[in-house]
Amino acid sequence: MKSKRTGAASIAAFALLLSACSSSATTAPGSQAAGSQAPAASAAGSQAPAASAAGSQAPAASASAGVTAAEVAACKGKTIAVIVKAGTSTYWKTVGDGVNDAKAELPGCTVTFEGPDAETNITAQIGEVETAVAKQVAAIVIAVTGADQVLPSLQKAADAGIPIILIDTNKEFAPKKAFVGTDNAAGGKAAADYLVGAGGIKSGDKVLILRGQAGDAVHNLRQQGAEDTLKAAGVTVIVQPADSDRAKGQTVMQNTLQANPDLKAVFATNDEMALGALKAAQQAGKTLPIIGFDANPDAIASIEKGELTGSIAQFPKKIGQMGVETAVKVLAGETVPASVNTGVELVTKDNVAKFK
Repeated sequence: MKSKRTGAASIAAFALLLSACSSSATTAPGSQAAGSQAPAASAAGSQAPAASAAGSQAPAASASAGVTAAEVAACKGKTIAVIVKAGTSTYWKTVGDGVNDAKAELPGCTVTFEGPDAETNITAQIGEVETAVAKQVAAIVIAVTGADQVLPSLQKAADAGIPIILIDTNKEFAPKKAFVGTDNAAGGKAAADYLVGAGGIKSGDKVLILRGQAGDAVHNLRQQGAEDTLKAAGVTVIVQPADSDRAKGQTVMQNTLQANPDLKAVFATNDEMALGALKAAQQAGKTLPIIGFDANPDAIASIEKGELTGSIAQFPKKIGQMGVETAVKVLAGETVPASVNTGVELVTKDNVAKFK
C-alpha cells in the first residue's frame, strides 16, 4: 500500500476548507517518524499509532479547522474503517498519526486502523475489506494495494451503501467519494527537474529509476513523472523494480553499475530503495546524485550528512487526517472535493533542517 509542491499556502487553504474530525480508539502504538512504504509486520485490527516525529511532515502545513456539531453528530455511534497497505511500516504509522489527530475531535465515533503484513499481501487486504463490509461499518478509508485486485471487494462495500474514500493511491473506481493524497507524478517530475538542473544530468546520460511493486499506481505515477521529464531532456532511462525494499535496491544498483559503469544518477520511488542504491554506490566507490521519495528519517539523516542527494517529501500524517475528515463530511451529507492534494516538496541539503 505514501511535501508542499503547491506551497504551504495551498495546503493551508485546503486544510481550512476541510474541518477536522476523528474517532475513538484504545491506546495507540508508540511514536513514529514519517517514513517509506517498505513492507512491514502485520498490524491487522490495530489502533492508529500515536503522534510521530517530524519526518516528512510539512513544517508549515496547516492542521484542520475543527469539526462542526453536525459532523460530530453524524459520526457518533458509527465506525470508520481505515485500511492501509502495510500496517506497521514507518510511513503507514505516520498516516495513522493523522487518523489519531482526526479522531481526537470526534468523541463517540470509532475508527479502526489496520493493514497487511506487507504491501505485496493483496489477499490480506481483500480480507480486511470483506470484514469491514460484514461488520457494516459506516465508511471505509483505504489505501488500495496492488493493481485492481481489491476493487471487486470495494464494489461490494459500495453496493452495501458504504462510502469509500481512497487515500494515498488513487484508482479508477466510480463509486469512490473522494481521493486524498499526494500528486505522485508531480513528485517524480520534481526529482527529475532537479537532476537535469542542479544535478548536472544532460542529454545522453544514463539515469536509473528504481521502482516499487509492479502495478502499484503510486509507483507508476512517480516513475512516469520522472521518466517523462528525463526523456524529454534526452536522458537514457533505465527502469528496474526493487519492490520498495532497501536490500533489493542495493542488489539492483550493484547489478546496474556492473552493466552500466557510466551511470550518472538514480531516482528511486521510495527512500528504502534510494538508501540501498546509496550503499551500493559507496561500496563501488561511486559518487552520483541519488534522490528518493518519502523523506523518511533515515533519508533525512543521510541528506544532512551529505550522502543522499535528496528526497521528495510528502505528508502522510495529513493524508490520514484528511481521509477521516472527508469520510465524516460524507456521513454528514456534505459535498466534498473529488480530489484533495496534500502536496510534495523536494528536500535537499539546502532545506533539510526544516524537515528534522
